[in-house]
Amino acid sequence: MKTRELVALYNTGHRGINSLFAKAHSASWDIENDVDWGLAVQSHDPLVTDGWSPFSSTAAFRSLPEDVKAYVNRRGVGFILNTLQVGESVAQNVCAKIALKVHEEDYRNHAVAQAMDEARHHLAYRRLIEKMNEAVEDIDAVSEARLDAVLAFEDPTYLIAGEQFYLENQAMDILESMQKHACHPLLSKILTLTTRDETRHMGFGVLYLAEWLKRHSLDDQIILAEGILNASLDVIMDRPGKVMLARVLRRLQAAGVSNLEELGERMLAEQQAINENEHSSIVAGKRLPHLLKSARRAGFMKPEILEALHLDKHPLIMGALRGEPDPIVTDDVTS
Repeated sequence: MKTRELVALYNTGHRGINSLFAKAHSASWDIENDVDWGLAVQSHDPLVTDGWSPFSSTAAFRSLPEDVKAYVNRRGVGFILNTLQVGESVAQNVCAKIALKVHEEDYRNHAVAQAMDEARHHLAYRRLIEKMNEAVEDIDAVSEARLDAVLAFEDPTYLIAGEQFYLENQAMDILESMQKHACHPLLSKILTLTTRDETRHMGFGVLYLAEWLKRHSLDDQIILAEGILNASLDVIMDRPGKVMLARVLRRLQAAGVSNLEELGERMLAEQQAINENEHSSIVAGKRLPHLLKSARRAGFMKPEILEALHLDKHPLIMGALRGEPDPIVTDDVTS
């Protein structure tokens, strides 16, 4: 980009996107003064209650001693926080790319403001991990591959679709679940503040893609929708199973639990029943993951797109369409 291109940047006038930039300032928070870093995080402190993560809501897990459950949950929190802090670094890189590549003033402004949010989130998660004062598990290979794929994008639309839409919506379900079960005040405060910001970030992804769909041909819409919808469905259908159970069993073994084979079989059977209930709830349109809600709201579930992709009869898509009609995205994220 040359200086002459920056002399008079074009602002799309989109009320929603310009509003999000304003909210980035009015709703901002101070990492030093709005978080009480003097709060201790003792090694025995429970951080979340049972039920926040896969297998922790099974009867087999709930029957374990309290100190064992607290240890396993705490290890799970450390693993997620480590994944989140890496994800925030990726998001910061993506926002920097977007700001350098787009010419629309309001899009650039939001990307730069979001980069500051992501830097603050990264630092907050890192500080919390340090206060836990224990080694955390490395991120898993699947998450790393997804993050690498987004970092490799160069086209602004795919950067926004990959990070602002796909990853932000996916992370929001994790954050909301952890926030609901957080029982340590420091963890609860950080999650409350970061979740508030992430809602704004998701909004930008939805609004940008909704505008993109309006400006492009049906063939182009179908190509972009195929990647977003298939990736979203893969995530939602990938319910907790043996791979995730193996990680939980390693934590249980480290906590001194011995009857792992029998316990693992019970936990797996009970989690599969939970998976089936959650799947049925989504198919019925009663509880929808953010990815499905946002995909519908942005316009990726238009009949002509779904028919072209042969997804119009997919149970999860049909569930998303059974839910209450979403607000129509026009020129305001809250319309």
